[in-house]
Amino acid sequence: MISPRSVAGADGRIHLTYELSFVNETKMISQVDSIAAVDADSGAVLTEWKGKELGEIFRINGGESGTALAPSHSAYAFLDVTLPASAAAPKNIKHRISVSRSMPDASNEHKGATDELQAGMPANVTFEGAPTPVNPKKPIVVAPPLRGAGWVAINGCCAQISAHRGSVLAFNGKAYIAQRFAIDWIRVDSDGRLFKGAMDQLSSYPFFGVPVYAAAAGTVVEATDGMAEQVPGPPKGVTVETLAGNHIVIDMGDGNFALYAHIKTGTVAVKVGDHVKTGDVLGHLGNTGNSSAPHLHFHVMDGPSPLASRGLPYEIEGFQSQGRLDGDDGFFEKGDAGKIDRSWFPGAHKNELPLENEMVDFGGEK
Repeated sequence: MISPRSVAGADGRIHLTYELSFVNETKMISQVDSIAAVDADSGAVLTEWKGKELGEIFRINGGESGTALAPSHSAYAFLDVTLPASAAAPKNIKHRISVSRSMPDASNEHKGATDELQAGMPANVTFEGAPTPVNPKKPIVVAPPLRGAGWVAINGCCAQISAHRGSVLAFNGKAYIAQRFAIDWIRVDSDGRLFKGAMDQLSSYPFFGVPVYAAAAGTVVEATDGMAEQVPGPPKGVTVETLAGNHIVIDMGDGNFALYAHIKTGTVAVKVGDHVKTGDVLGHLGNTGNSSAPHLHFHVMDGPSPLASRGLPYEIEGFQSQGRLDGDDGFFEKGDAGKIDRSWFPGAHKNELPLENEMVDFGGEK
């Protein structure tokens, strides 16, 4: 577990977004029945997950579904503790976990019976973990990396296990979640469409090639160009080294590094060692690397590696929310107009993080 840090979400809530790692080192099946995040100082329960809600944030490593850990199995719980905007984050947080135990069947390690437990060993156990300090450091506040209206935060923070939120990668013996607060920015047109024309043609996406701007001043520590554009659809030939496509990493200071990924071929406008100012053009939005359609992948991390780093919270200094996109297969695959929930926290937002599928206007487009 990392020491969580709070971030102001565009839903008017404070979010503490982090993970718990579970390892079953016993010979028994351990069924996780509930997880409660508790203010370690006051004892107040902040958020509790059980039943369907627990299943939605719990993932067994290896692909099995459910919340039952067979012997020697492991899992992650992807937690998002939310508090009112006026509330102070707890100084310390601990977790109350309830588990049901059973002995596995000889023919199926995932099924078991409680009557085979050793005498005196209870089938149901509730315990509390050690308190963990909540990091009081405030998130970095950045300018929008794009301009104009109709930008949608695909795979954004925080509640669900998205392609970003659940991306746990191991490097040199350590597990990292660099994309904890990452966003894939796509743009819809005035009709609410992602593309017009053939889905597999880059020319069908009117925002392909728009400028990408420095969200904060800093020093370029990585800049890669020359990878060819992917044909929209499932990306091909992607490796760990090419996941980010043409990309730029900027050291913004105070331990914050920004990744701008999938930049259009031949448009990276900076090189390692360059000092950039907020609003400088870094390149143009493309479809390189692990990209199924043109978009800008943006996240903040604690080191220069796009993947072997820990994702950090950040807030955008200002934007107008237009609601939240309900993007179905027709939106992504047929060019149908997306359904927008206009009641979802519309209006002006300051120093907040846009959340999953939120559609925002950044302004400033010339």
